[in-house]
Amino acid sequence: MSGTLVDITVAIALAFIMRNVWALVWSGLAAGLMRLFMSYFLHTYRPRVRIEKEKFFELFGFGKWVLVSGIAYFLITEGDDIFVGKMLGITALGLYQMAFLLSNMPTAEIAHVLSQVTFPFYSKLQNELSKLREGYFKVLQISAFISFPIGGSIFVLAPEFTSVCLGQKWMPMVPAMKVLVLAGCARCIATTSGLLFYAVGKPKIDTVFQFLCLFVLAVLIYPFSLNWGIVGIALAVFASTFISNLGVSYMAVKTVDADFASFLKPLAIPLLNTFITVYLVFGLKQIFAPSLWTLILEGCAAILLYLVLSYLSDRVFNHGFQAILKESMNSFQRS
Repeated sequence: MSGTLVDITVAIALAFIMRNVWALVWSGLAAGLMRLFMSYFLHTYRPRVRIEKEKFFELFGFGKWVLVSGIAYFLITEGDDIFVGKMLGITALGLYQMAFLLSNMPTAEIAHVLSQVTFPFYSKLQNELSKLREGYFKVLQISAFISFPIGGSIFVLAPEFTSVCLGQKWMPMVPAMKVLVLAGCARCIATTSGLLFYAVGKPKIDTVFQFLCLFVLAVLIYPFSLNWGIVGIALAVFASTFISNLGVSYMAVKTVDADFASFLKPLAIPLLNTFITVYLVFGLKQIFAPSLWTLILEGCAAILLYLVLSYLSDRVFNHGFQAILKESMNSFQRS
């Protein structure tokens, strides 16, 4: 939180003073320094340089796959931007980047937080298969419960949000934004599964599927962009993410020695509740004219509808989410 607050504060202040992109550079540096300072302030551990050959080679054997996977991930996440800027021009790039930012930022933050929590959690349970399987499906259920309604809300309210908050000049990005939010939800689920491979010492699996995602994106991005512009590129991103996610999910299920029905069960109820919420909010949109207040009303309505549906479905189908939520809150309070 401290790093994020410094990042925002410095970026806005320097943007007014410098009037150029260097405001973002210095704000990023300031945020990094703040996080460095806070790491020493919050914890007594003090690192020191010491090379241990056995640990070095053990970590190198593991880390080479992490490095290669990171390179593939960079090409996946930045390659579409490079392609848009090169092929479609700076205006299209601005529209595409804004669409990607707004559609993926919430789910990306969820995935980031989950990764920080679940990786050590999975690692501690790597030799206890039954507990690892139970923990994995709980995390999957929490991830779906949070990311699906956020993605659904962005999907259904994208035109109103863009028109009211950004202005009419940004409206051409809305179709791409709707496609990219689906990719963001798929990526969030994939992150939940991908961390499992690192925790059990099998990073090669995640690396293979990162390159599968990159390959599908490379094959589809050019023909799709010729036919549909930035929407086509968004479709290529979604297709590559979805296809690789199928493989990641399949291998995750095999890793915890479960069946695919067990994987789909935690996703089904949140997905159904999201569909119903989106449908009802879409009907609500037909009643009111777009404005800031109606956007706030529709956003609040989406949250309330989803929570009510989740409560009712838990009572009817007893899929156990309330119990997981209470258990998580009790653990948080004890810590």
